[in-house]
Amino acid sequence: MATTDKKKPQPKLLTEEERSELAHIAERGGLKGANARAKLGRDAARRGDNTTSSAAAEWPGLRLLRRGPRGYRGAGGGTQPVVPLQTEYRTTNAQVAGAVYPWTVGAGAPLVGTPVGKHLTTGAPVCFDPLNWQVRGGFITAAVCFILALNGYGKSSLVRRMVLGSIAQGSPALILGDTKPDYVDLVEEVGGQVIRLGYGTGTLNPLAVGALGAVLPQIGHDPELYRRVAADVRARQVLQTCGLVELVRREPVADYEETLIATGLDLLYTPQSDGGYGFTPDQAPIIADLADVVAAGAAPLRDAVAAVTDDEYRSSSRRLLQSLRALIRGRFGEIFNGQTSEPLDLGRPAVCVDISQIPESEPLLLAAVLMTCWSDGLGAVEAAHVLADAGLAPKRTFSVVMDEMWRVIRAGGAGMVDRIDALTRLSRTVGVSLTMISHSVKDLESLGSEADVKKALGFIERARAKILGPLPPEELDRLTAVMSFSATERAMITSWASTEALSGPAPRSGERPLPPGTGKFLLKVGESGQPGIPFQVVFTDAERSTQIHNTNKRFSDVGRARQAVLRSV
Repeated sequence: MATTDKKKPQPKLLTEEERSELAHIAERGGLKGANARAKLGRDAARRGDNTTSSAAAEWPGLRLLRRGPRGYRGAGGGTQPVVPLQTEYRTTNAQVAGAVYPWTVGAGAPLVGTPVGKHLTTGAPVCFDPLNWQVRGGFITAAVCFILALNGYGKSSLVRRMVLGSIAQGSPALILGDTKPDYVDLVEEVGGQVIRLGYGTGTLNPLAVGALGAVLPQIGHDPELYRRVAADVRARQVLQTCGLVELVRREPVADYEETLIATGLDLLYTPQSDGGYGFTPDQAPIIADLADVVAAGAAPLRDAVAAVTDDEYRSSSRRLLQSLRALIRGRFGEIFNGQTSEPLDLGRPAVCVDISQIPESEPLLLAAVLMTCWSDGLGAVEAAHVLADAGLAPKRTFSVVMDEMWRVIRAGGAGMVDRIDALTRLSRTVGVSLTMISHSVKDLESLGSEADVKKALGFIERARAKILGPLPPEELDRLTAVMSFSATERAMITSWASTEALSGPAPRSGERPLPPGTGKFLLKVGESGQPGIPFQVVFTDAERSTQIHNTNKRFSDVGRARQAVLRSV
């Protein structure tokens, strides 16, 4: 069989005219000159060394690229005269990718939840809120988040962004005790409800049935559900009154005193035709009415404390009457001895209870207001769930925010610690997401008893998502008991807490210098040591224009006033 020899194709060479034109371009220099020299060098290499030499002789001063054993030599070429010793790695299969290419990003940023900022390494958007990460993403098992960072670095701004996301997704936000306040402007902007409590600004009746009692007429068709909800309402009233009495007298309520309170409330809500006082959920009694009932000492009250004579009853009820009088008169009476000025409305997109008017010098009053607000707020949440279970309202979830947690716990004491402890354990059952914010782990270690300290530290441990801002090294050492950090994460978090260089000109009027770590946070999930997600909070134009994140308005006013004085001098 005949075969045809195929000749190897010859490389294409430049013509003399093309070489001459490229030589003139190469003499001009620049990028085009380098490109021309490269083409001439390749053409010379194809022709052989003798042609290269003749080409160099033909165009004096023109340096052509010469091919060597390790690349092309000359301007515009590249060569590696020395091959360095390569680093050897010995590691497991799971870690070999990071060892060979150690610049990979270990943590992803799932697009689930509220957009909170951008990834500090990749620039990708970072989304997070506890409710979506539990329900939609399944990344956490309970919608509980703990945020820890030094003051002034944007913790409240991050939470306000998460609150906006919850409102946009149909989950009302509840700020049941805004002590600064930080959320009033936001709640007003979205059309929410702002309730102000304090001296001369509002009252709160602990004996009112609240939102939970208000649903009783709607569930009258179900006797069993009605009985259960009515019993829950009465239990809340008794517990709330006992809690206030304990705060006033600073010691526990005796068992027979709790029985007196429960019996007195039963008499107040019993119709007059049956020997009671005839109060109704629409016209609830106040603390003064309860004190009058206890002082009257009707037969059911005497029987409650097993008193046979008047002297025995007066002796048994005297201490309780003294505490109730303290709630009626003085600083407590201005807030608690009256009908609730504005009930909670969970039909609004957000509810903020502003208690910033209560002076810092009144810690007991602040604790009493906080406990009552929390009882009323969680009762309203339960009322919404009761209506949903009965088919009378759509099912909803709620986002509860506890900012300045150190003030809430320190003021509320053991009672508030127990309430938060129950909420962190039962958030899935109650149907709320909880976001807790504090400055330092030390804040949780400053409680009165060791048992309360352990409960408070358990909040961080049970928080399935933890967000850390700028912190000092000793804070990270305390947190290593419940979570782990890599050396890179520790260096990153502590570097955020550094300040600007103490030099340079003063900022212009209207400008406020921000620390380098402002708005930078690390999102950690789980305890297995997986890397966190570092991100930077980014404000939108709408947030900037409405000034909802400006928590330094007083300093801004002072700055403008000083500038005006300086201009007038």
